[in-house]
Amino acid sequence: MDKILLPRPAQNVSRRQFLLGGAALIGAASLPDALAAGKACRPTEQDIIGPFYRFGAPFETRLAGPDESGERIAIAGTVYAADCRSPLPNALIEIWQANAAGVYDTSKPGNFTERHDFHLRAMMLTDQRGHYEFETVMPGRYPVPPGLPGLEKYAGLTRPAHIHFRVTETLHVPLTTQLYFQGDPHIAKDPFAGHKHGLAIALRSDAGLLRGRFDIVLARG
Repeated sequence: MDKILLPRPAQNVSRRQFLLGGAALIGAASLPDALAAGKACRPTEQDIIGPFYRFGAPFETRLAGPDESGERIAIAGTVYAADCRSPLPNALIEIWQANAAGVYDTSKPGNFTERHDFHLRAMMLTDQRGHYEFETVMPGRYPVPPGLPGLEKYAGLTRPAHIHFRVTETLHVPLTTQLYFQGDPHIAKDPFAGHKHGLAIALRSDAGLLRGRFDIVLARG
């Protein structure tokens, strides 16, 4: 009886090629949700900075103290390079928001120097895996005040709950954006959030907190 010859495994695959292939598989498992779901890789959408930005907030990951009223939330994520797969360590993240009643720590628009204390504002650096996480309270909705420069036509419009982000890293374009929450009834009519569905995240209940994930992709500078 003739012998049946089975094909031999390929011998020309180098160890380096094998390791690179394995690394690619590991990297694919850590991609942002949008890319893992087969959507195109693109930078996180920009949004307005708003009138209440202040530079110089303290470095901390707990924005709200124990006596702060409001529903507790925790937001975590990873800051990625423009390829949507390379995490960016030491990216600077600035965060600011209104309290549960929809009030910021200052009512004066502009780049503030009249106050030295900060409330519901913080800065943080991503770790070596590009990861960040912070705890705060759900920001309240509020109507756009009248007479704000550049926003006069939106006076009285109720804005959805949101958290402001400003993310900077040496080799990438600085990102100014806002984080929204799925299910907020004011998103649909909001001129800033209404057409930026990628900025609205889902929240899940976990050990007394509402937790959400917000991955960020920066554009190459």
